[in-house]
Amino acid sequence: MYVVGFAETVVELLKEHGAVMLDGTNDIRIIGAITIVILLGISVAGMEWEAKAQIVLLVILLLAIADFIIGSFIPFEIKKPRGFFGYKAEIFSENFGPDFREGETFFSVFAIFFPAATGILAGANISGDLADPQSAIPKGTLLAILITTVVYIGIAVSVDIATNLDGSLPYYYLTLGVVSPRHYFLLASFDC
Repeated sequence: MYVVGFAETVVELLKEHGAVMLDGTNDIRIIGAITIVILLGISVAGMEWEAKAQIVLLVILLLAIADFIIGSFIPFEIKKPRGFFGYKAEIFSENFGPDFREGETFFSVFAIFFPAATGILAGANISGDLADPQSAIPKGTLLAILITTVVYIGIAVSVDIATNLDGSLPYYYLTLGVVSPRHYFLLASFDC
């Protein structure tokens, strides 16, 4: 599931820059297969390499979160047609309540974010590397839940304050061919 999501994102970025290998579906398969081979190689190399790979992925994730936060404070005129206006109280009051579109509900939107929370308990799988697993696993799990909750709520509030719900970002991506018309309505249901 994660590999498919990663592959779809990479293919969308490739399409945005005009770098298509074959077609959308087969490009997803190729990127997914390459990703699985790389992950298999890391697993075969041993736990030491897997732990090092996790550190690298953590750094990439932290850089992505920092990029989001910094980018949300930098106003560019090019962002306004896409719905990004910066932090404004009037936008926050307009976006505060739910406004689901095209038959979307809370649960259909929540289903998109839920898989991201499944990695919280992954720390229990490497409990053999811990000096005191009996106390470290509960503390680590609760800390992971707390940090994840703070980051998710922070990003949701930031998007809610800085973006206009009726921005043209989904239409912009549709015209670029980055998303299919089927996915356009899913994008349009979020606070773009």
